[in-house]
This record gives sequence, C-alpha cells and structure tokens, in this order.
Amino acid sequence: MNKKIYYISGAITTLVFLILALFVKIDFTHGPFPFDRPIQTWAFHLQSSSGLTYFFSHMTNIFGDKGGIIVAVLLALVLYLLFKQKEATIWFAATVVLSLALNTVIKVIIGRERPDIHRLAAFANEAGKSFPSGHSIFATIIFGSIFFICLGKLKNRSSKILLGILCIILIALVMFSRIFVGVHYPSDTIGGFLEGISILLLTYPTYIKYQEKSKKTN
Repeated sequence: MNKKIYYISGAITTLVFLILALFVKIDFTHGPFPFDRPIQTWAFHLQSSSGLTYFFSHMTNIFGDKGGIIVAVLLALVLYLLFKQKEATIWFAATVVLSLALNTVIKVIIGRERPDIHRLAAFANEAGKSFPSGHSIFATIIFGSIFFICLGKLKNRSSKILLGILCIILIALVMFSRIFVGVHYPSDTIGGFLEGISILLLTYPTYIKYQEKSKKTN
C-alpha cells in the first residue's frame, strides 16, 4: 500500500474543507451559498411525495444522535465479535470518537445558523449549529470505514468498485436526507463529507500499519 497517496489525498480534502469553512465563517453564517438555494428548493418540492418524506425522515433518524450511536456500537460489535477484527474495531471506534469531537468544536467555531425555511414539521425544533453536518460526517465514517476495511479483503476489482459505489450512494442519501427535512444547507453536508473522508484518509495508513504488525506477531 502506498501510504503517501492516502496522506496526500487526506491533505487535499482537509484543505478543501478548511477553505469551505473559512468562506462560511466570513460570509455565510446566516445564509446559504448561491448554489445552496436551488438544491433546497428542489428538495422542498420533493416533500410533496409522502413516500420520499417517509424514507428520508427515517434515513436521517437512523444516523441521528441516538440512532447513530446504536449503529456504531452494533458495527463495532460485529467487527470484534463476529469477524474478530480487533485492529479494525479500534480504528473504527477511534474515527467515530474523533469525528464527533471535531464536529462539536468546529460547529461552535463556525457558528452557522440552520436554515429557517422548508423544514418538515417533525424537524421544526432541530437545535444546534449547522456547519458541518454531523449526520454527513457520521455516515461518511460508517460507510467509508466499511469500504476501507473490506478493501484489503476483496480480491476482485469489480467487487471493490461495486462496494465503493454502494457506500457512496448510502452516504449521499444520508447527506440529502438532511437537506430534504430542511435542517441543513447542501454546503453543510459537503463540509461533513469532506471532514469525514479526511479523517478516514489520514488515519487509514496507521490502521494498516498495526494490522500488518498484528499479522506478523500471530
């Protein structure tokens, strides 16, 4: 594995995230980017579909505070107890904790207010700051870590590509769910994705290092 590729990629995504965060802090703490509004309007029109409203409301709740913790704990238990992946479990748990801590701090520093239009009634009282989207970070960590953990175990190139596409689709659905219910700007979800993928890219080589060391000692 060429670790430099991951470090360079992680540095690039981190830089893009910081640039986006800087723009939000300077000019957009109380409003959307120009590209945010058309996507919000489109999502609002989709709210007329009861099927989509049901789907995205449940999708966003699964990766909320309570649902997200349950998902993370279950995945950690599966990795450790079922697949006997000690290093993977530790890496996954560490990225979850790191992402939650960073997200909390960055939200306070940026201080962006949530959108005040097009909210579904069930999410009318959503509290907290808007940038970056915690759900988007969490979904990126969950599905991204699954992809990276499976990456070294899948021998078939097409299987890796298929898994990657599936993980991207699931992350995108969670990101869009936050826009759909009206509690985040699209730029918030992009920021969450960039933060999550940066954490994964910058820590993945360390996980591989300890995994290889463990194989040698066993």
